[in-house]
Amino acid sequence: MPSFPEGSIIVREIFSGSNRANPKLLSVMVKQRKGFNPKSGDWQFMVLDGAATKIEAREKVADCLSCHSEQKDQDFVFRTYLPVETRRKLQ
Repeated sequence: MPSFPEGSIIVREIFSGSNRANPKLLSVMVKQRKGFNPKSGDWQFMVLDGAATKIEAREKVADCLSCHSEQKDQDFVFRTYLPVETRRKLQ
């Protein structure tokens, strides 16, 4: 399984209820330099407000890693949201 290169950024929008115009929060993963945090595959996890103007939380191993560690073999990234064809290319 390929891993993401240093500097990769993954953003997931989190919406509240049926309001799909503006996200309530942004869940962000940033691939840091090798050795940043081997337990997380060197990913840094952050939660930002929906406008991306304020970091609400920043962590290396706490809540985010508890779920993402299940995806260790996929560079700690959930890929089920990707189209099937794209997932096949990443295998």
